[in-house]
Amino acid sequence: MIRIDAKLNEKVDFILLLARSLQGCGAAAHHLERALSSAGKGLGLGNQYLAFPTGLVGSFSEDGDHRSIVIRFKPGGIDLSKLSKIDEAADAVLAGQLSLAEGTARIGEINRQRDDYHALLQICSYALASAGFVTALKGSLADFIAAAVLGVIIGAFDVLGRRFSIFDQLFAGMASAFATVSSILLSREFPSLSPDLVILASIVVLLPGLTLIIAFVELSTRNLIAGTARLAGATGDLLKLVFSIAITKKFMTNSTHLTVPEITHVALPAWTEVFGVIGLAIGFIILFRVRPKQALSAFIVSVMAYTVARFGSERLGTELSFFVTGALVALISNGLARLMRRPSLITLLPGIILIVPGSINYRGMTSMFQNNVMDTVQTSFSVIIIAISLVAGLFFGNAVVPPRRSL
Repeated sequence: MIRIDAKLNEKVDFILLLARSLQGCGAAAHHLERALSSAGKGLGLGNQYLAFPTGLVGSFSEDGDHRSIVIRFKPGGIDLSKLSKIDEAADAVLAGQLSLAEGTARIGEINRQRDDYHALLQICSYALASAGFVTALKGSLADFIAAAVLGVIIGAFDVLGRRFSIFDQLFAGMASAFATVSSILLSREFPSLSPDLVILASIVVLLPGLTLIIAFVELSTRNLIAGTARLAGATGDLLKLVFSIAITKKFMTNSTHLTVPEITHVALPAWTEVFGVIGLAIGFIILFRVRPKQALSAFIVSVMAYTVARFGSERLGTELSFFVTGALVALISNGLARLMRRPSLITLLPGIILIVPGSINYRGMTSMFQNNVMDTVQTSFSVIIIAISLVAGLFFGNAVVPPRRSL
């Protein structure tokens, strides 16, 4: 009995390390449950899981022995490089190429590895995303330059501040307040600068649009606890940003000689959107830490998704264009996952991040703080419709080309 218990404990410990590692890389609840269930079956375990953003409940059995666990996670950011490497290590264990001890050591080593992208590149990725967003919203040259500069500074805050434990709680508020103060002050010197657009572009990386989509997917897959918790978390994160901006604006406008001047808007040429989309795609590929050898496929899918959604909405309408975009991203991602034996998330997440309704949701919350009830209701419904259309497209794509892998 002692030998069997030790064997069961070794397998369970491996599963728990796998769970913590995948959750730390940003795996959603339904992906995490499928991955752990597949790993447990491969190890000969009877296993069941209930995953949610901040924890996991698991039950294991083997040869009459049982073990249950409850663990709490600290929510992690998206790291597709480590997720891909961890997936490969788990596959090697299940295929018998590595022992449990070797697999545990390999995954632990992966968790301790440095990022594939240098800190300077990560800082620059904020500028690429912010400046690219300005071109998508037809901003001016002043908006473009200001958003890029503020993006670099906010990126430096993020990269350099991660070593402090209190940073996670303060970063979003600090970044949004800094972007607001800087944009209003700059607008006094540059009449063509739109403060609201620069603020939105500067914090576009912080908007929880992707979290919102993942929450809808979890709800659609009947992961009700996870979906509800993630939806509440996304709403809380957005309220934190909007409140910081609103209260900073109030302070600035009530201060002497700090009123916002009238804007003389001169939009960038239409062709600049091409380079903006390229910058957006590259910026989020770095932020999601896609492995360099997989970056090209992620870039192509990202640009394709933006293009289909951008021009499809003019011909097909918003709902149908987002449905088609979601379906195409899922089809291509699942096809590449089958062909190249890797997680479909590597191209799926970069593919949908450029079209998630984060900025629309931000405008809705801003209208709420301005007591504009009709705009708040209208934008909230727009967010829900776009999210449902995108999620429905993802499910359709998964039905046509089912994902070979759990991630």
